Amino acid sequence: MQNQNDQRILISGAGLAGMTTALALADRGFSVLMMEKAPALSEVGAGLQLAPNATRLLERLGVMDDLLPQAVSPEALYLMDGVKAQPLIRMELGSQAAQRWNAPYITCHRADLQAALLKAVRAHPNITLHLGANVLSHHIAADKVTIRVDHNDQISDYSGQLLLGCDGVWSAQRAGINQQNKPADESRARFTDHIAWRTTLPIEQVPQSFLSALKDQLSVSAWLGQGAHLIAYPIKNGKAYNFVAITDGEDIGTSWDMKGDSAALIRSFSGWSQAVGDVLQAAPQWTFWPMFEMPEPKLVIDKRLILLGDASHAMTPFAAQGAAMAIEDAASLAAHLSPEQSDHSAALAAFEKQRLARIAKVARRGKLNRFAYHASGPVALGRNIMFKLRKPDDFLRDLDWLYQYDAADITA
Repeated sequence: MQNQNDQRILISGAGLAGMTTALALADRGFSVLMMEKAPALSEVGAGLQLAPNATRLLERLGVMDDLLPQAVSPEALYLMDGVKAQPLIRMELGSQAAQRWNAPYITCHRADLQAALLKAVRAHPNITLHLGANVLSHHIAADKVTIRVDHNDQISDYSGQLLLGCDGVWSAQRAGINQQNKPADESRARFTDHIAWRTTLPIEQVPQSFLSALKDQLSVSAWLGQGAHLIAYPIKNGKAYNFVAITDGEDIGTSWDMKGDSAALIRSFSGWSQAVGDVLQAAPQWTFWPMFEMPEPKLVIDKRLILLGDASHAMTPFAAQGAAMAIEDAASLAAHLSPEQSDHSAALAAFEKQRLARIAKVARRGKLNRFAYHASGPVALGRNIMFKLRKPDDFLRDLDWLYQYDAADITA
């Protein structure tokens, strides 16, 4: 008789991908054991945009009630000329977005989403979470996968039917930490030649020149210019603003929160509007990180090893869909798997086929946005003319395929 523990799902990593996947699988009736090497789940990152394709899934997992009081439902999305500080187009969000896509578009602090997920994880009877638990290796056998874990300086082995690598862009699972079998996947994340800078300001410290450029202050705005752009949106129930600046840069390592040289950032936006310059000057500190993407996304590494989120398909933020893709992974995997099945091979193949097609389409949209956001010269002039002539509803219609998508629909 097979050990009952061998029927559970093992998850390495308790970030957004790991916790969302744990909740989705637990709701399907799976027993889930999560391992997170950090001794505590501290804040990593700053703001998040969560489009309807993500929020409809979070609603089903029961986390939106805790998240919404700390979030913002932006009134509009602006594309701005970063040099002139003038709107190129304004698209209505708020209640109209919720009606159009049957789920809200929200902005929030990453820590608030993490807290809502963690509360749900700890309350779910089918989930066990171990913090300070580092997965050292895994071994795949015909009927199970076994992980060796250093948990508070004690080495233990745990078995399950699947191992899910949700441990980020530098995933140990993707690198092939198993020393007994052939390395799972040696491909590495690729530096994109871009740096992302971030800061958060209390709303009272956001320069008036910036707020005055927007008719609706509680809105998402993308400020476009040659070789760079600035994204801004409210978080913390409107009590703060999150800013992310994307510039060219060099690969300086794998840290996500290095302190940046504000002078270098300001030089990247030389000649831009006063509104942008005032924001860059107002922030006492900018952190920055190099942006990586996975050149060849792959989810099913082995019949018992699956990668999700950034471990599988890290992508640039030009479509604001990084977190959403991890949330979609979770919902899709749970929808494909069944606790009654002992062989998940066919289900995993269908899951991977569906997800890879979706991820590729979203990545292409990100590349298109990057081209449009950073355009210069005649291309930028043509872009601006097109933006001003086109109706806002036409832009929203172009997003229907992205925001109406339901990752839990395995027939999609």
